[in-house]
Amino acid sequence: MRDRRWLSLGLVAVTSAGLFGCIDVAGGGPKSGQIGGVEGGEIASGCHEEGEAIAADAVSPLGFSAEDVVSALSGERSAPLTWAKGGSTTATLSLGEIISARFVQSTTPPSSGSGGAELALAVDCADHLQIEVPLAFATEDGAFDETFTVTLRALQASSASFTYRIDLDALQGTYEVTEVNPAEFRKVFVYLNGTLSSTGVDGVISGVAESHPTSDGPDGMVSAQMFNVAEF
Repeated sequence: MRDRRWLSLGLVAVTSAGLFGCIDVAGGGPKSGQIGGVEGGEIASGCHEEGEAIAADAVSPLGFSAEDVVSALSGERSAPLTWAKGGSTTATLSLGEIISARFVQSTTPPSSGSGGAELALAVDCADHLQIEVPLAFATEDGAFDETFTVTLRALQASSASFTYRIDLDALQGTYEVTEVNPAEFRKVFVYLNGTLSSTGVDGVISGVAESHPTSDGPDGMVSAQMFNVAEF
């Protein structure tokens, strides 16, 4: 069932960051200051994060290196994929060579008094490695046949998760948004969220369709309709 929610303009931005890990709104991978590239004292996903670049083979304070993670997750990972509109296929993911790595110290920031919304976002504030790496993602039915750069978030050497906003204008596969009518909305975003482990892979593909704000300013309201695409 589709979920329609009415949110203020300010809360939409905060909620999107919490759900999707501070995604680059331009459509590529995460950028500096976001979950994929924290450098100073940045707030990402409700957490205060400070990142420091490290060599791919350097053992981090967590006791493992970026190479340890990618080595554990190397090779193709396949899983049955079920489309929300019906039907199924097989999804296959595989990682390329490490582009860069960071050790990120993550802590829950002190409350600013804004209430439950801030506290709800301050989850999973744990030190981790961020590993920028190419990811090949394909489905057997040809809907997706993509390669893009993601930022893995690894709290341990044997698993890592990622969130990526798919550029719908640059797809190599045949997927088109039909879960909602894009013509009825101002913007439609589709996200690939996955977790790779030493034994397999699982994830979801989901979307958000935003209508035009009812007015300018912080009191303006937008309709954010969430929809499911697939899970694997």
